[in-house]
Amino acid sequence: MRRAFSMMMAITVMVVMMGVSAMVFTLSNKIIFATTTQFQKEQAILLAKSYTEFTIMAITGNSGLTGGATCVDGVDGEIEGIKIGTSATGDVDSGMGYRVATRVSYIGNNITCTNLNTRILDTNLTTNTSPNVIIDVYVEYRDANFHRNGDAPWITYHRRTLQKI
Repeated sequence: MRRAFSMMMAITVMVVMMGVSAMVFTLSNKIIFATTTQFQKEQAILLAKSYTEFTIMAITGNSGLTGGATCVDGVDGEIEGIKIGTSATGDVDSGMGYRVATRVSYIGNNITCTNLNTRILDTNLTTNTSPNVIIDVYVEYRDANFHRNGDAPWITYHRRTLQKI
């Protein structure tokens, strides 16, 4: 009788430990997914800030606001991810990177852009000496936790900035 009770207690303890370990594995999996999602969003925010600053530098370095040259319409780029353990980089479409598109709209008087795609919104809002730009940055990426290769929906982070030039 005593041996049977000890055997039943040992089996019960093993079943409880299996349940606890399964719960720990499930929670750690959810934490990894949440961390990956948070990392991708934070990376998209940082890329949007970087591309905003880069676009502002491109606009100020261009003479299209004063001299009739072509103005900056936008800056586009793809940042490919890194495949761990190899020297190759990942493909953006398969969820291993980011696609960035920047669009610029000009507000102000005396903007003499010659390219056709430049958006000049209004000329009555600012003085001649202070042109402004609206910079829209779109950072697209695919969810790394989505397991169908290439079929993951795009997630878009949008940042709009009004900048006085």
